[in-house]
Amino acid sequence: MRFRRTLFALLAGAVLSLFGCATPAPENSIRTLQGGDGGSLPRQLAGQTLALDRFGAPPELAGLESNGEISSDRSGWRQWLFGDPRTRLTVTVYGLPAGWQDLGQERIVSGHYGQLRQQRINRVYNSDNQSIRFTSERLFDLEGRLTASARYLVNQPGRRPLHEVLLLTVDGDHFVRIESGSRERKTTELLQLSKRALAEFRAFQAARYGSATINSSGNVRKESSVENTTIAATVSGPCR
Repeated sequence: MRFRRTLFALLAGAVLSLFGCATPAPENSIRTLQGGDGGSLPRQLAGQTLALDRFGAPPELAGLESNGEISSDRSGWRQWLFGDPRTRLTVTVYGLPAGWQDLGQERIVSGHYGQLRQQRINRVYNSDNQSIRFTSERLFDLEGRLTASARYLVNQPGRRPLHEVLLLTVDGDHFVRIESGSRERKTTELLQLSKRALAEFRAFQAARYGSATINSSGNVRKESSVENTTIAATVSGPCR
């Protein structure tokens, strides 16, 4: 009888603990990124080509010198390259696909991150001798905008690991994507570098057009006020 009572107490405690961990997160919290995010999102091409001439980049970003730019007016994207002997960094802007404008910001950012994650994995797996290991994946508020970040290592026999960082956010009608990589700088340093590059890139756009915002057709529209909303992030983990 004593054994049965003890067993019952243990089972009851386990059930209560399980329900305690299953408590719903607050409505304003940001969930943990999932590798499969984006699987159910629309995949159409952009319904309206982004006005690429509204974007520009400075000759130096986050202390890295410009190495030129690449753009495709037909596909609707523009990319700037920066670097030094130890580090490379790219900034890419492109419009939201058709049908995404009505989605919530969290679904847009986390869903597109899932697509980019899978593309990076595919590139590694299609190579002869590379492997990839993700060390951090987060969805958080950065300067009032929902942002996804990933840190990972790409390994190849006979070479030092390649440390890479992805930073993705959405600004109105377009994505801004920062990608950095180095064999000497760790991902923690690269993440700070990428955040700095994103802030400087945005500041450069604001300096070009003042306090105006620009719609997808390239027309400038003045804003009378801007509402800043901070989203509280939660960290998943065992119940305490």
